[in-house]
Amino acid sequence: MADDQYLLTESLAVLRPYADELVAEFADRLATGHPALGAIFEPRLLTVLLELAATYDRPQGLLPALATMGRRYRRYGAGVEDYAAVGGVLLGTLRDFAGAAWTPAHHGAWVRAYAFAAATMMPAGAVADEEDQRLAA
Repeated sequence: MADDQYLLTESLAVLRPYADELVAEFADRLATGHPALGAIFEPRLLTVLLELAATYDRPQGLLPALATMGRRYRRYGAGVEDYAAVGGVLLGTLRDFAGAAWTPAHHGAWVRAYAFAAATMMPAGAVADEEDQRLAA
């Protein structure tokens, strides 16, 4: 985890000056490549992931936000399979903005950070399904 924290922090130093453009480009790419997902996964996801990267060694503060987003995305219709598509768009956007500073090691660190976020969000989505079923009964 320490190596990942270093790699994430290093890449954030390159990406932070472009944060607004990065978020907008992520949203555009998601809406273009996966129109149904573009309407579900808002740009805030990338903002939270950038925060996660900055605090990867102590993510507890972001767990509630990730869980809330996971419940919301599920209620909007996102399925477990959609997280892979979102991750692909995320990694491609980060890579393109980082340019020559992006290495396979950075890629791996971001894959693991996104997997952590998705692993927090998906079970929260399942809880949302259970809550909705109880309310409907």
